[in-house]
Amino acid sequence: MTLGILQQSLQILKRVQNTSFREQVRWHITQEKLQSLLDENKVIDVNDQQILYLNLQTNKKWMIEKYGPIVGDKMLRITTAADGGHEPILTNLQKINIEKFRNLVIITTVNKAGQKSEMCLTYAS
Repeated sequence: MTLGILQQSLQILKRVQNTSFREQVRWHITQEKLQSLLDENKVIDVNDQQILYLNLQTNKKWMIEKYGPIVGDKMLRITTAADGGHEPILTNLQKINIEKFRNLVIITTVNKAGQKSEMCLTYAS
């Protein structure tokens, strides 16, 4: 019986480590993508709902914004300011907070498991 409990514990630990590692990798890839967007384009405005920037290649305005109902599933997405359509960046979130501090944009999220994560992105003013 003790051996069975130990085996189950090891399986659970392995699953948790893999899930945690995958989430961390996904988070870092997302952060790199958002940072490259801010590096390669001109940030126009940052508020608690969105980051508005000008795509210097197409000369169109784009937004990184929080989207979703007041209660329930929320997502962070990229969308054009005028044409519609979107690309989900982070999904299944309980809470998203966007803050500006000097030339930093701080995006804080809470996922469905209650885990809080924070991204600090820089941009040229």
